[in-house]
Amino acid sequence: MSRASRVWQPSEDLPTQIGGPPTFSMPDDLTGNTSWERAYLEDDEGGPVNDAERMVYLSGSDYPHRCLWALQGRTLVADCDCEAHRYRDGWCPHVASLWWQWITGRISVNHVETGREYPAPPAWLQLDDDPTAYEQLTPAELDALLTCDLGSLGVREYARVSGRSPGTVGNLLADARAKTEGRP
Repeated sequence: MSRASRVWQPSEDLPTQIGGPPTFSMPDDLTGNTSWERAYLEDDEGGPVNDAERMVYLSGSDYPHRCLWALQGRTLVADCDCEAHRYRDGWCPHVASLWWQWITGRISVNHVETGREYPAPPAWLQLDDDPTAYEQLTPAELDALLTCDLGSLGVREYARVSGRSPGTVGNLLADARAKTEGRP
């Protein structure tokens, strides 16, 4: 089974909503913020549960927390089972720790629709984008759009990496552009 053909299945013990707050964005002020201080000061002894979820067990915590942490469309979707996540605009210590680990190269994040793994935030990432904005695209169309139109690879280079012919990649891009009506 190829990674692109797999479908993400939500865990039964987390809320069914994928995402976090309606607009997931960086906090305005990081100084003196307890969540961010814990994120870079405490070690995370947790690990991945599946392609979209991770257990976060910070060294100063009494127990682990289960977090949704994945890419969807061109945004990051995040959710945590702790109360702080709901009261701090989505940036609880567990989510902040996952962000810190990702930007420092200690974890990778999976894209739930394309199956591609990202060891660092991609150039096309928009934290406040609608996670459902590209759901009309097939995984192959979305991957081509993100990689070629919004990313750093040209059509021929992406064709080599993906094992597709340049003509197929061109067709995928044309279909994706038509379905998104020019939305970047």
